[in-house]
Parts: sequence; C-alpha cells; structure tokens
Amino acid sequence: MKNFLRNTLLAFAIGASGAWADATDELSQLLQPLESLSGKFRQTLTDERGEVLQKSSGDFSVQRPGKLRWKTGEPFPQLLVTNNKQLWLYDPDLEQVTIRPVDDRIKETPALLLGGEVEEIRSSFNVSSEKGAYHLTPKRAEAPFKTMEIRFGDDGMPSAMTVRDSMGQITDIEFSGMTANPELSAAIFNFEPPAGTDVIKDE
Repeated sequence: MKNFLRNTLLAFAIGASGAWADATDELSQLLQPLESLSGKFRQTLTDERGEVLQKSSGDFSVQRPGKLRWKTGEPFPQLLVTNNKQLWLYDPDLEQVTIRPVDDRIKETPALLLGGEVEEIRSSFNVSSEKGAYHLTPKRAEAPFKTMEIRFGDDGMPSAMTVRDSMGQITDIEFSGMTANPELSAAIFNFEPPAGTDVIKDE
C-alpha cells in the first residue's frame, strides 16, 4: 500500500510538472514572435467586493527586451516609461516624475511580460493554462502582483489581462488595435521631464 501511494504521488508530481512545462512553452511560443507590440487598452480596477474603483484607457508600446511606454488618459493621466535600465513615472496633474532603476520587481510588471525576455518566464513564474487562458503566479513573494491571467485572440495577439494583487483588488485590461512588430523609435522609451517638473529619485 505504501509503495502504491508513493508511486501515485510520484506520478501526480511528474504529471503536474509536465503540465507546468507545457503551459510555459505554449506561452513562450505565443510571445516569442512579438519583438515589439503597440495598441490601445481599457482597464477597470475593482476591489475585493467587485465594486469598480476606477476606469481608464490609453495606449502603449513595448519592445523586447524590457522597454515599455504605457500612457493612461483621463480621468487620471499618467505616463510610465522604461528603457530597461531606468523607469520614469510621470504624473502631469502633480507635475511630478519619479525615477527609479529597473530591478527584478519592476521586470515583473504585468505589461512588461509582453516585451520581456521570453526565457525569463520559466524562471520567474509558475504557468498553467485553461481554455486558452494562461495563469501566472510569481515565484518571488515580493512580486508586485499575486496572480495574472493573459488571454489571446484568434489572431494570436494578446487580447486581455487580469491582474490580482495582494489586497484582493483586480485590474482587468482589454487590448485593441494591436500591431505586431511595429518599428518603434528608441526615443519613446526615454523621458525628459518638462520644465518645472518635480523630480523624485527612488534609489
């Protein structure tokens, strides 16, 4: 009986490990051809009770490795820019920009998954799949989110993301107008604060 239980558990563990690997490989194969990507997004933030806290929309561009420009419009305009070395978070209403170096925590930002190193998915996340959706759980306890789900359309392009944080809040992001591998200027992944902007350096 003990051998039977041991063998059953071993078979389950091997089977589960294979499922993780398959899902990670599938997600990597979907993202690998996308050296760059641009489009529009609409996002909704809800609390743990499902009440809507905020709605916003904007446009974005990402480029491998680790370059991102994420511009949110009204009612709370913000601009996040990173060149894979430095990150700028600009708040035009406050006339303030926060600058910080890129580290592992920032590399785990959900939007950066679209333009990150595909090889890092396996080392950073546990991945499973169900009905065409890929569920990612960070391996680091200090990651900026608890779980993330990414879905793809029939054209193979990312269509939506759902991100859950440690406080139970959920961010649903819907993508549209996606363009695969556009030619993007390096200038859009750098930021020069407007004159009079308060600069905060977060080292």
